[in-house]
Amino acid sequence: MAGRTETYDVIADPGETHDLASSATLSRDVRAAIHDYPVPSLQEAAASSANLSDEERRQLAALGYVGSGARPVIRKDAPRPADMASLFPVLDEAAGLFVREEYAKAIPLLEEILKKDPHNLDAALRLATSHSALGHEREALAAFDLAKAIAPDSPDVRTYLALHLARTPRWQEAVPMLEQVIAATPDKVPAIEALALIRERQGRFDDAVLLLQRLYVLRAPSPNELVHLGYVAMRAGNTPVAIDAFEKAHAGHDLELGVLYFAANRWTDARDALERVPPMDPGYPMALFKRAQLSVLLHESDASARIATAREHENAVTKPLIEREKLFR
Repeated sequence: MAGRTETYDVIADPGETHDLASSATLSRDVRAAIHDYPVPSLQEAAASSANLSDEERRQLAALGYVGSGARPVIRKDAPRPADMASLFPVLDEAAGLFVREEYAKAIPLLEEILKKDPHNLDAALRLATSHSALGHEREALAAFDLAKAIAPDSPDVRTYLALHLARTPRWQEAVPMLEQVIAATPDKVPAIEALALIRERQGRFDDAVLLLQRLYVLRAPSPNELVHLGYVAMRAGNTPVAIDAFEKAHAGHDLELGVLYFAANRWTDARDALERVPPMDPGYPMALFKRAQLSVLLHESDASARIATAREHENAVTKPLIEREKLFR
């Protein structure tokens, strides 16, 4: 791409610091091979990038030609690999700090990389993401602008900018961007997660449940995430999904399960779950109220005593419920 032939003795000069082109004699066959070597066009490079392994992408990123998560970009002003060799330790250190989420330490190294190679997309995106994670709004947007200038059509730039906006007061701007990202790459976990949270913020709980279910097919949820799904499903009125989520989250959610089993007419399961709620639980008055309802419905002999216990332990939430409950009259 530089328009000239460079010749090095890579054994004696592994750093490729002394160009021997003016003195070295290349055979006719070697010169013909160099002349005929196929240089890919931008379109060919983009098409072939899909076949790169993660390690190959990382190596290209180290040379400054491509962001490790983006398509390779062949450009006429790309840096020579030999000129980038001095940056290898900086690139490796910055990458390690970024992966360990030590963003404040990574930022000066990423700025050093971009000072030497302003077109390094990977460094620009990591710089933008680091500032975003630290809440540096102005610096993050400036770095995203740089990334967009380097690769205007990059899906990675669009994705990470959307994730940034989703965490800011400008979250509504992220919605169409996240929708486009997910339409193009249905398995983009961070985008699905961000859009699910936005749907909750919008009060679109049915959509949030669908997105969270989709997310947890792609990666295993933690117990806390299952609990969150359970509450979102409850707000959506999706009792089966809520029950499944709380059951998979294991212990500590007997009140929620008792209420949900009750709604699903699984009265025996509801009774057992409600009786497991301990007296020190903040939801104990509600458990007593629901258990008293069940006692009447199940025609238990101690129904009157359970109603009396629910009244004895009533709180601001359960008192009006008890007063209006026709089963207790």
